[in-house]
Amino acid sequence: MNKEKLNLLKVLILTLSLSTLVGFTYTIKQNKGGNPDNIPEIADVNITSISKEDAMAPHYKVAGIIGKNTKFELLLPDNWNGKFVFGGGAGFVGSVINLALSYNVLEKGYATVGTDTGHEGANPIDGRWAEGDMEAIVNFGHMAVHRTTVVSKAIIEAFYNNKIEHSYFVGCSRGGGQAMMEAQRYPDDFDGIVAGAPAYEWTSGLAMGMTHNVSKMFPDPNNLDEPLVSISDLKLVEDAYLEMCDELDGIKDGILNDPRACHFDIETLLCEGDNKEDCLSQEQIDALKAVYEGPQDKNGDIFYGFPFGGETHKDGWAKWITGGLNHVDDGNTFHQGIDNSSEEKFPTPPNYQYGFGTHLMKFFIYQDSTWDYTDFDYDTFRDDALFIGQTLNASSPDLSKFRANGGKLLMYSGWSDPAITSLGTIGYYEDVIDFDETAEDDVKLFMMPGVLHCAGGDGPWYVNWVDEIDNWVANEKDPEQIIVYFIDEEMKPAGSRLLCPYPTAAEYDGVGDTRDVKSFNCGN
Repeated sequence: MNKEKLNLLKVLILTLSLSTLVGFTYTIKQNKGGNPDNIPEIADVNITSISKEDAMAPHYKVAGIIGKNTKFELLLPDNWNGKFVFGGGAGFVGSVINLALSYNVLEKGYATVGTDTGHEGANPIDGRWAEGDMEAIVNFGHMAVHRTTVVSKAIIEAFYNNKIEHSYFVGCSRGGGQAMMEAQRYPDDFDGIVAGAPAYEWTSGLAMGMTHNVSKMFPDPNNLDEPLVSISDLKLVEDAYLEMCDELDGIKDGILNDPRACHFDIETLLCEGDNKEDCLSQEQIDALKAVYEGPQDKNGDIFYGFPFGGETHKDGWAKWITGGLNHVDDGNTFHQGIDNSSEEKFPTPPNYQYGFGTHLMKFFIYQDSTWDYTDFDYDTFRDDALFIGQTLNASSPDLSKFRANGGKLLMYSGWSDPAITSLGTIGYYEDVIDFDETAEDDVKLFMMPGVLHCAGGDGPWYVNWVDEIDNWVANEKDPEQIIVYFIDEEMKPAGSRLLCPYPTAAEYDGVGDTRDVKSFNCGN
């Protein structure tokens, strides 16, 4: 089992436990069970199997292939609630992934589907499949999710002999980017969409942004053993900015409510004279500033940098930005989850950003497996990436067609996300509102202090996003406030706080329990 699937299973187990421990309740609308004999023949779709399953909830599993390569698995519960939810993928996908299953959707009666997006990959950070295969790139970019949606809807309505009441998409990371692509390119597909930590800008944001970061941490692409900035160096930075800014929100907890409010200057950590302890070299400071500020060319900023947060967490920078091949066996890195069992061994990268960034450059943008970032010219990148960006990027702020259909878009991002900068997510949301200020009625962003990529971190991170989008669409209940839960080491709820729609943020009342949502309100 690859790491992405393992992580999905962990989240699924967590969700199953939370539904009892936190007291989440749900009611299944009792519909007459479907009939597998009603599943229609659809042009260019090969149904490879139909099986009766009992895992999670009694259901039929319909597996098939759309076109030449797009695999999907559609789950049809016996007690259908009249709704459909598509679960997004992760990384470069490469196997059928359905994030929606981590939110109890099958138990709640949703018909639900996932797809491999039209290719097989040895690992979710393996992009070698894209070299020389534009059809695979188009499927990955947008076509596979759309075609799977159309096919799934046809099967669902035939199976139950009934119309779908509401259709939702929920995803994070790659799935968040899929969500945004659906809202922009296929506005009729879904009534409600959840886009978490969205990978929406694959060229400037991921390919360039990630390659930029790792080139600063590993200036020589042939020496990936140790990063320029170590964990102890990062702790020095984190301790310094927390000492200055931790209590800006009235709580000393190692969490910045909004890192942009912290004006710490890492230049103050520069070593002076012969002193080499508890300080940083100019080269290290320059590398860190490059990550925090983002890549630039002769025309200015190419993409957003990263805010303070997540530098020393075991699933933070060590997993995504620093790492190093000498730390393959460390407990705080990701390498143990990489599957190298395929015949064509996947070369172990020093961190996730190196894997994603360089593979995007090699196999998507330049179509050259020998490419590396030695002497890379940033000034040509925008033109170099223009063609592939038209297929991969979901950066249009125009959501008018989606909104005209009654569509609702929920976005969320962890402030401490070390994978996809939260500043980019904010930037997209602000572009949407700048394009049409009335969009704030139908598009909402929730920023999550102390949260890493999609989940985890020092802050509270658990929200059932399917419940939230369903309440908004089906029950017309605007998500003006959302309760978010801390999770302890035993994967149990350990307190709660409040999420507020951006640009507002939760404010502490100054006297109550800092792990009780009642002690917070949504300020101005």
